[in-house]
Amino acid sequence: MATTTSRRRGRAGQLPSDGRSLRLRLAHLDQDQADLDRARELLRLGREAAADDPREAFELVHRSALRGAGILVARANRDRRRRLPLNVWTALERLGGAEAERASALPPLVAERARLDRDPSAHPDPQLLGEHLRETAEHLDEVSRRLLADLPDHVTSLAG
Repeated sequence: MATTTSRRRGRAGQLPSDGRSLRLRLAHLDQDQADLDRARELLRLGREAAADDPREAFELVHRSALRGAGILVARANRDRRRRLPLNVWTALERLGGAEAERASALPPLVAERARLDRDPSAHPDPQLLGEHLRETAEHLDEVSRRLLADLPDHVTSLAG
């Protein structure tokens, strides 16, 4: 009798396979949201540093952009048999669509970061810094929308 009761309890505590899938999706959402929060924090720090230390600001914004793009690449890799390249900009390009458009806008920003790395006394082009700040903020907003768009309606309605 104890065995029968244990079996029933075990089955009752199990979620159907779609429940496990939802739980996994929610766990991924938690990780993605934590990465997005970190990206937004880097962007905030970059904005604060823009006036006093533009070099540091550019680096922070660039890392924020990398982290935001990395969220999309990680999400894509979860559903792919063959993983995307490690270079996040190349991976974005391979995803196509809006991601490829984002990747095509980045070469001047990547070149500016490389220039700054080569010359410790150089300052970033103010126009490129402003562009990077603006476009990264827009991209992080888009990443946020996409994180929620893939969840079932009954889950997102709980968030209000």
